[in-house]
Amino acid sequence: MIKSVAKVFSGIENKFEFAPFETIISPIIQDVLQEKQKDKFRKGTLLTPRLSVWLCFALALRRNLNCQKTLDWLLAGLRWKSLKFNGKFVKDGTISRARTRMGFELFHTIFHRFTMTFKDTVSADFHGMKTFMFDGTSLTTPDTESNREEFGKHTSGRGRGAFPQIRAVALMGLIGRRIVDVAYAPCRGKKTGEKTLMFKILRKFSIRNSLLLFDAGFYSFNLVDYMHKNGFKYILKIAKSVKLKQLPGSLMADGSYMSKIMGKIVVGKNPKNGRNIWEKVEIVVRVIHFQIPGFPPVRLITNLSGPAITAKEIVIHYHKRWDIEIAFDEIKTHQCATLKGHAPTIFRSKRSDLVKQELYCILIMYNLIRTLIIKAIQTEDADPLSISFLETLDLIVQAVPLMSMMTGKTEEVHVFLLKMIANLKIDRPRRPRRNPRVTKIKMSNFKRKRRKDKSETFNLEQDLEILYQKAA
Repeated sequence: MIKSVAKVFSGIENKFEFAPFETIISPIIQDVLQEKQKDKFRKGTLLTPRLSVWLCFALALRRNLNCQKTLDWLLAGLRWKSLKFNGKFVKDGTISRARTRMGFELFHTIFHRFTMTFKDTVSADFHGMKTFMFDGTSLTTPDTESNREEFGKHTSGRGRGAFPQIRAVALMGLIGRRIVDVAYAPCRGKKTGEKTLMFKILRKFSIRNSLLLFDAGFYSFNLVDYMHKNGFKYILKIAKSVKLKQLPGSLMADGSYMSKIMGKIVVGKNPKNGRNIWEKVEIVVRVIHFQIPGFPPVRLITNLSGPAITAKEIVIHYHKRWDIEIAFDEIKTHQCATLKGHAPTIFRSKRSDLVKQELYCILIMYNLIRTLIIKAIQTEDADPLSISFLETLDLIVQAVPLMSMMTGKTEEVHVFLLKMIANLKIDRPRRPRRNPRVTKIKMSNFKRKRRKDKSETFNLEQDLEILYQKAA
């Protein structure tokens, strides 16, 4: 049955496109496949390199389906168009081998090549500046030996976590809510912290006229020194332990003031003993001290020192940093949602190299959906964040098989899809809610699961024992 697939879909498999996204990223895929010399395939192969890439993207969208069913969904339109084939498209294991041949570096290149098409065109959103924000998150992987060795598990006083995890830090643009860069590492070990990962991204960041937002966990004197030396504008939440004395005569009408932060930086090596040579540095920053009722006081520092931008404007704009948390929620809760019976992890891959591949596929797919939303509202001059991500996701899942059947009306179908997306406006604005930091269940009374606590088989008929009660 499977051998007949190549005949049924002869000439189609290498021309197949992931219909909603083909006009956005298809040329990039073809160029990268040729550059990496992975565009060759044997005649009669169904999972060609091009189709394998599209399938990897589909796997990052349909986390609720296994690999075979995801391929069925992706090619369902071709099946119904031909009305000739009703079996499995490929044998078991073929998809895993195809993913392994593709590797993860191919998708790393596609991700960065794709982000180059839009990150330089981000619109200014705050006093002529383009806002970008950093934040970190943890992503769970299946509990396999490969993933445990590569990524490790979180540990605490109560033991290790249930699943291996990747620590990732992302840089996101505020307008359109697209991820422009990412750095990742195991969840434990040296040089795997969020500050280290953030600097990996920051040292490559080159978009001028930008404003960067940081949470308190990223603060260090080296970060502030780097931002001042490289001419980046920033707003940074600062920890309570940092002392910020008001400079005489620096109090502004809006309540903010100027202060000095002091620290040491490495300026070279001692030629005699090879030790670092340190230099004391003082940096003047603007401090904004504020409090929201029900929460402790907060301090922000920034190099937006001019009075043209008031302290209140800065505080309100800084709170938009929460949008990256919303992006993480859209990815982890909606895009990577699993159904009952599936492993409750973000990733599906049991091999560490395929986990890395899947990470880039998830981010590429998220950016593709966000790009479709931006295209959909361009004619209406509306805010792309006013469109529901979840409903757009549902619409794309519904449209993929149908769009692949309508090959003769490609342009009309895409226009119709964008009109449909433009109508998926959120029915109410984001509510100004606040929630206390509390947990529902502090800990469990059950013992921690260990290697010896594996499932056991039993024979119900043999092991069943009826406990007869004695006569009264």
